[in-house]
Amino acid sequence: MKRSMIAATLAFVASLGVVAPAFADGDEPLDKVVGGSVWVTRLGGVAAGSAVGTPIAAVRQTVKAYRDWTPNLADKVGGKDCGPACGLVSLVTLPAAVVWGGVTGPYYGVKNGMQDGFNNPFTHQSFSMDADYDSGK
Repeated sequence: MKRSMIAATLAFVASLGVVAPAFADGDEPLDKVVGGSVWVTRLGGVAAGSAVGTPIAAVRQTVKAYRDWTPNLADKVGGKDCGPACGLVSLVTLPAAVVWGGVTGPYYGVKNGMQDGFNNPFTHQSFSMDADYDSGK
């Protein structure tokens, strides 16, 4: 009885080997499985990149605008090396930079989250933390 069960099992396994398709020939089923799992990761990367990257981009845009505008405007008042001129100019450039960061930050945060979150999910580029991200340079 035991030998007949082993023989039947071996015959069944051998018949499956003849009937079963060779997955290595086209890797089509494997590509479908991998492609399906990549979509879930990509959509998660887009959502996380947009949600986390938007406030980060807003802060980065605010700081960038403040650092660019203060010395430029101080040169017109008394020079960027003059402390009181920079302090006086900061009364105007700081609120303007906050507004500018609040307007352009969500644009760049969502843009980086969608673009880099889809192509390279969960990377520092998708979270707008890359030093060379496109910020209107």
